[in-house]
Parts: sequence; C-alpha cells; structure tokens
Amino acid sequence: MRKGNMLTTREEEILKYLWEWNKPLTQNEMAERLSSKGWNNVTLYKTVQSLSNSGYLEVVGLEKSAKTYARKLFPSVTKEEYYASILMKNGINSDSLASMTAAFIGVSDKSDKEKKEAVIAKLEEIIESIRNGQE
Repeated sequence: MRKGNMLTTREEEILKYLWEWNKPLTQNEMAERLSSKGWNNVTLYKTVQSLSNSGYLEVVGLEKSAKTYARKLFPSVTKEEYYASILMKNGINSDSLASMTAAFIGVSDKSDKEKKEAVIAKLEEIIESIRNGQE
C-alpha cells in the first residue's frame, strides 16, 4: 500500500463504490455501473490501475470474458482501515478514541437515545473482543 500519500478524489470514489458494493468486480463491470455517474472508460481504467499499483486493490479472482480472462478486483483495505490511517497521519491515534467517540455521539441528535444505545453496545462489543484477544 502506498505510504504517506492520500488518495485522489477519483481513487477514493472507486474505493467507496467497491466498499459499498462489497463484492469483487472486473474493470468492465465497474465501467458499466459507473458510466451513469460520469465515469468514462479511460479515467476509470487509469484510476483502477493506479489503485492496483499502489496496493489498494487486489486481484481476488478471474472471470472468463469472451476469449480472455478479466481480473476480479477488491479493496485490500477496509473503509475503517483507510480512514483510520488518514486520522493517524493527522495526529489522531488510539489515545484519542474515547474523545472521538464522544464527539461523534455529540454531533448526532442528542435526543436519539436508541442511536446512543447502539453506539454503547458496539463499543462494549469492541472492548470485549479486545479483552478476549489479550487473554
């Protein structure tokens, strides 16, 4: 993976699309789906090539296409890993986790008790998995 550099807007857009789609796609499948969002084939292929070369996309299979095979591509990092790396590059680390969580909850609708309970449940789940991993 490329170290120290942030992705371009286009590169990040491709990753966001693949994270949302959540299954490997060939470049042709991406081109078909993204043409309605203003992507032309040349820009898409260059962007996918850049993401592949920098390690953000990996080949996870092949699909027969006419007489050739097309690579099935999928992000090599999760959305959370990518954005955590951006935060860390900007000086936010695990020591800031509690403050960041409080800030996220504070930004949400303060009267939404259900949302807060869901966040608390998720944090408890994370804490439990960390505790179990340390035993």
